[in-house]
Amino acid sequence: MGKILLLGDRYTVSLFKMMGTEGEVIEDPFNLEKELDTIKKREDVDLVLITRDIYEPVREKVDGIIGNITKPLVTIIPSPFSESKPIDVKKMVLKALGFG
Repeated sequence: MGKILLLGDRYTVSLFKMMGTEGEVIEDPFNLEKELDTIKKREDVDLVLITRDIYEPVREKVDGIIGNITKPLVTIIPSPFSESKPIDVKKMVLKALGFG
């Protein structure tokens, strides 16, 4: 079973680490593209969670990378500092199965 890796702010990464999830603090959202390039080469990671506040400023730059990654699955999650929206679980599952 592969690992879950969180990329986000210091607070959210700390919370996820308390639950046993690996995490990387991203201070500057413009480093997200480089971090994703590194992570997609790792065989031990199956799921990458990115906090919305880190993702939004560089959405246009990283959407192409995220769209071309087959493993790990990359998804955006809300953080305490971002506005939350309902998550479409059906869409996420279909994407994970290769239908989305």
